[in-house]
Amino acid sequence: MDLFTGPVGSGQIHDFNPRTGSGGLFWSQPVSPDTLDVDLERGTATQTLDDQDEEDYHNLHNALLDGPGDPASVSFEMRWTAVEPSMKVTDPVHGLTGKFRISKVEIARSAKVGSFAFASDPAGTTVNVRSVIGRERNGVFFSDD
Repeated sequence: MDLFTGPVGSGQIHDFNPRTGSGGLFWSQPVSPDTLDVDLERGTATQTLDDQDEEDYHNLHNALLDGPGDPASVSFEMRWTAVEPSMKVTDPVHGLTGKFRISKVEIARSAKVGSFAFASDPAGTTVNVRSVIGRERNGVFFSDD
């Protein structure tokens, strides 16, 4: 999560990210499977995470360098609701197959670092209107039945 004092791309004051993992993997971190509830038949999914430890790198450049950061925590709730019927997608060239549903996502996020705290509008008011939920196989699992 990034926070700016002005338009996106100017005045960045916070850049909340997990520490860069081994092998240079960044912007992702493992979380407990208990944070996710999925019902693909109904076309719904919810993921909730409370007070996940992260770092505030303050700006993108510092984050990409895995530079110094301040201990921080983030929380979020995301609720997917399918808005289209399921569709099967197979791409043998890139080794991907799956069944997906176009969905909207309602999102609420918050973050804390030191005495600073940020909270977005509640879930239901912040909506991403084009996302997908589904199940896929790729890579070495592509040809599994």
